[in-house]
Amino acid sequence: MHEPDAPDPQGVVLRICRQVMHPLVTLLSACCLLALIGWTGEITGWIHAVTLFSALAFTTERTLLFREEGKKSPERRRLFLHEIVAAAVGLVALVLLIGWGSGSPAGPTGCYVFIQLSVLASGLASMIHHQTRFTARAFHPGWMLMGSFLAIIIAGTLLLKMPRCVQPGQTCTWLDAAFTSTSAVCVTGLSVQNTATFFSLTGQIVILMLIQIGGLGIMTLTFFAAVILFEGLSLHDRLLLGRMIQDNRLSRISTTLTFIVIMTFVCEAIGALVLFLGMDAGMGWRARLFHSVFHSVSAFCNAGFSTFPDGMATGFLKDNATWQVCVMMLIVIGGLGTIVVEDLCQWAIAVVRRRRGKTEKRHRLRVHTRIVLVTTAVLIVGGAAAMLATEFLLWEGPENGGKILTALFHSITARTAGFNTVPMGLIGPMTIHVLMILMFIGGSPGGTAGGIRTTVITVGLGHLWSQLRGGRRGMVAFNRTIPAETGSRALGLLMLAVIWLVGNFMIFQFIESGRGISDNRLLFELISAFATVGLSLDLTPLLTDGGKSLIIINMFVGRIGLLTVMATLIPPDVRPASGRPGEDLLLT
Repeated sequence: MHEPDAPDPQGVVLRICRQVMHPLVTLLSACCLLALIGWTGEITGWIHAVTLFSALAFTTERTLLFREEGKKSPERRRLFLHEIVAAAVGLVALVLLIGWGSGSPAGPTGCYVFIQLSVLASGLASMIHHQTRFTARAFHPGWMLMGSFLAIIIAGTLLLKMPRCVQPGQTCTWLDAAFTSTSAVCVTGLSVQNTATFFSLTGQIVILMLIQIGGLGIMTLTFFAAVILFEGLSLHDRLLLGRMIQDNRLSRISTTLTFIVIMTFVCEAIGALVLFLGMDAGMGWRARLFHSVFHSVSAFCNAGFSTFPDGMATGFLKDNATWQVCVMMLIVIGGLGTIVVEDLCQWAIAVVRRRRGKTEKRHRLRVHTRIVLVTTAVLIVGGAAAMLATEFLLWEGPENGGKILTALFHSITARTAGFNTVPMGLIGPMTIHVLMILMFIGGSPGGTAGGIRTTVITVGLGHLWSQLRGGRRGMVAFNRTIPAETGSRALGLLMLAVIWLVGNFMIFQFIESGRGISDNRLLFELISAFATVGLSLDLTPLLTDGGKSLIIINMFVGRIGLLTVMATLIPPDVRPASGRPGEDLLLT
């Protein structure tokens, strides 16, 4: 009888290192980092001891695993882990050599943070490496998308509850923390507390991180890290990510993913530089840098959060055309969608190569790109013209940088960005309705903007016009026929959004009844939340707990997409065709 092989002692040790020690060390480092940033603000005795222990345990565990995993792991991951271990060992040696410890000055804090981040980076790399086991399950992409956003919202809520995230003497309730986290992750911008005066620098940095993660999407960042560290994605990951970023070209998923992340950071970096140069040099360079980076990220992600007490209507930004133009450009680029920006970049490269005499095939812009560009231009110009009439001809509204610039800025920001350069409580009643229409339409698919999307309104109305004319020729755009199914789906989305808003508005009225709040302000707030805009008629801080909860739901649904939420929650109809005779109905 064959006897079972004796367990390999080395294999047991390696399994313990991989399955027990590594997660434990990562958890200890996370606890130390959060305690240092959110509670103590300085190196205490236990933080000193736990940090050094976790770093030494991490170095030992990685050294034992290098021999086993060295040949199996991708070259990028091996190099990444070697660099992390080298950094951790060097910093630990530095801390021990100089003798920094408990009660030491604030100088070594950076070393401790870097040690903890090094261990955390290794743990996150390991989680990303094994994420395929999770995504390989037959989860609906909608559940993956909603789950990832919900997880980040919960994490953001817990982080914003840390004592050092608010100003001294302030207390952030659980509902306010959840509201702010949802607004940041869903890149909305509605705030129950003033971001500049209520949250500390630590809290503002947390909000900035939530905006960046929410704008890109946690799944996008995770898959991008998998591409960088592990040299590729599985077929299932490509299918899943393709549905999330709305790209069915599986062979180009990695390229598109890389373009999305690089384009985002490049645009934000350029925007931050322009904003930095456009600020008053009398402010300290550190404050200028932080404000510039925060507003660049917030503008590109169409979030609308600001670190100024009165937003961009604050006094020292009065008539600052540089800031307004730069923020407008970031909003528009972020709201166009990565598919459109990538198509435009390919078109521009092809034009340059052809002009240089190189044989290059003419690049034809997609119909999607053309519809988005035309619709966006019409909405920007038309919205600005409407606001010039309603705000400055029929009403004596406030202005910042001139009437034309004020109208143009708010025509752009109303389509899901949420910045304001004038006090929203002083705008005219007719302008409120113009803004609500622009907010409802929103930006374009594949970007950080919300609303029902430019393509939905254009294709839906085009399909309706085609049907009213008989519908024989079909809807044609830029010498291409748009399928009737696409037009019907666009009209369905319009109807679904209207039904959702009407139902939620009735609930909103009931929750806030008896408080003297006009229907205009309630509807404006509701559309702003659903379209992830962030503009408010000074109502958000005055809402009841029930009203805040309803706004949280609308921000979440608006960011995920109403159709995605409905298609995920409603089970698909898998029944076969009935085979029964059909009969037409009278509709008119």
